[in-house]
Amino acid sequence: MAQTLITFQNSHRPNDLWHYVTPNYQEANIWFQLKSGDNQDLTRIEKLVNQYLISNPPPVKLDHKWFGLTHINITWQDYITLGMVKAFGASFLIIFVTLIILFRSFLWGLLAMIPLTFSAIVIYGIAGMISGDLDAPLAYFSAISLGLAVDYAIHFIVRSKELRENHTSWKETIPAVFGEPSTAITRNVIVVGIGFMPLLFSPLVPYQTTGVLISGILLLAGIATLLILPALIKLFEKRLFKVKASNKSVINITEGDYEHLS
Repeated sequence: MAQTLITFQNSHRPNDLWHYVTPNYQEANIWFQLKSGDNQDLTRIEKLVNQYLISNPPPVKLDHKWFGLTHINITWQDYITLGMVKAFGASFLIIFVTLIILFRSFLWGLLAMIPLTFSAIVIYGIAGMISGDLDAPLAYFSAISLGLAVDYAIHFIVRSKELRENHTSWKETIPAVFGEPSTAITRNVIVVGIGFMPLLFSPLVPYQTTGVLISGILLLAGIATLLILPALIKLFEKRLFKVKASNKSVINITEGDYEHLS
């Protein structure tokens, strides 16, 4: 073994030997070579090693720590994911307050948030069932999804309120709402949803994930806007639309007055 080490030190990279152990032999490196560069694979290995050291304590005090590019990516991803989750919650609250101010109504603002909330729950639920963990692409996607999913609800509600002014009930307003406004929203959903599909041909997996998730949440937000919102508006019609007093005056004409007018 000593002859092998001397031969290695006489090679063209003699310092590589001290990358694995320090001259005082107080620190050493163990190099893991994995078949994939997936962060989740290394995360599982780290958990297994930590559990093994806890179950089988060494005879002397031994401290260990992880390093390397993949471990740096995991650490970076944890910071990014946690930060984006906090940003998602804050953005969600800010959008809700902004909608209340925009519509000057707590109930209208709450209704406008329903397609966004529904889409986020379904998409993140499916992604969680498939991958199991919230990674950086999903975290980045959360910030983008908020602004995209709420647009359809705003357009639908604004046009519905305008068209309701010309009708006496929401039932009479539905044919007008599902005419030009709903057609425009449907076309927008299709165009923008398909517009993100080219990301599926990207060689980078995070881009592929982002393309699938954005297209999915746009489709779900459009469906929720056109199906869930009309039903909820019908359910809360009396609270959403104020009954206006009639401006028509009623004139009672008696028989004598009619003969006089004749």
